[in-house]
Amino acid sequence: MWRYRQRLPVDVRAAIVSMGEGGTPQLRAQSQTRFELFLKNETLNPTGSHKDRALSIGITKAREFGFDTCMLYSDGSAALSSAAYAARAGMRNIALVPRGTSDNRLLPLMVYDSEVLEFAGDAADALAWVHEACQSLGIYETSTYRKANPYESEGPKTIGYEIFEDLGEAPDWVVVPVGGGGTLAGIWRGFCDLYDMGLTRKIPRIVGVLPEGFRLLQLGLTRGVETGEDLRKLADFDLPETAQVKIAMSWPPDGIEAIRAVRESDGQFLFASDKEAWQAQGMLGAREGIYAEVSAAVALVGVENLHKQGYIADGEKVVAIVCGSGFRETAELAPHVPAKRIEVNRTNGFDKLKRLLKG
Repeated sequence: MWRYRQRLPVDVRAAIVSMGEGGTPQLRAQSQTRFELFLKNETLNPTGSHKDRALSIGITKAREFGFDTCMLYSDGSAALSSAAYAARAGMRNIALVPRGTSDNRLLPLMVYDSEVLEFAGDAADALAWVHEACQSLGIYETSTYRKANPYESEGPKTIGYEIFEDLGEAPDWVVVPVGGGGTLAGIWRGFCDLYDMGLTRKIPRIVGVLPEGFRLLQLGLTRGVETGEDLRKLADFDLPETAQVKIAMSWPPDGIEAIRAVRESDGQFLFASDKEAWQAQGMLGAREGIYAEVSAAVALVGVENLHKQGYIADGEKVVAIVCGSGFRETAELAPHVPAKRIEVNRTNGFDKLKRLLKG
């Protein structure tokens, strides 16, 4: 990622905090023939997600500014990445997590020696509390939305740069799982940079995929909202439970910029049911060899729905962003994916294996 250093908001003298993030593979999908589908495999970043791009920048800036402690609100990818990069930089990390967060999510933070605080309240309140605490107590905030840390929000631009480099041109579509909206907006800004530099005359249509029922950004797009205040007025509906917990955000803090990216690129927001998300996770694994978390697999749902609805023309180039690794979420599979096994022994093993091979 740091080959784009001149396009990133760090001092030329800064000591970069890096673990090899970026430069992730862009694989041609084997399961699609009508159009060209590429899978940008962000699961191969150091902690398993695209958030490493943001946190490499964020912790580099923290050290540049002389901070020794950082804090954020997250029990997912950003928390893990912040803890890892803080450890690499010799800094202390504090993660604020929702009350009742499972031990499966917290144990990796223990390995990184991160402090964990549990917060009783909704996500919007928690984000606000972290921001206030960091401002008041002189802690560096590593929350990855733009208002909290504008440096980190430049990280996703490098995904756009890499897509362009790998293809030799801008694709027709880029499909992105959406939680807070910052990753989608950052990728769009990356292509805008390329356009402004005269390297491309085309910006891809940007598509965001959200959990079914999380329709705030779609409402904001269709009603033409321009401010966070106007968007918040539309958030007056109940949200369903979902397995897509990494992108199930009641209040997307970078929502306005995500809406702008979709609107200006002539894109759209789509929705994935949990059933579709689990099926997409299985398809990515069985057909493409990528073990993605269920919240990341929804990019494939978005691509399939675009194609079914006739938006993708034959021969077009489509890039799906596979944001996070399933290896960090294996414990979440148990209620949804049965662990199948066939018991064998020396007496019956060959017969069972033969029947298996015939099947």
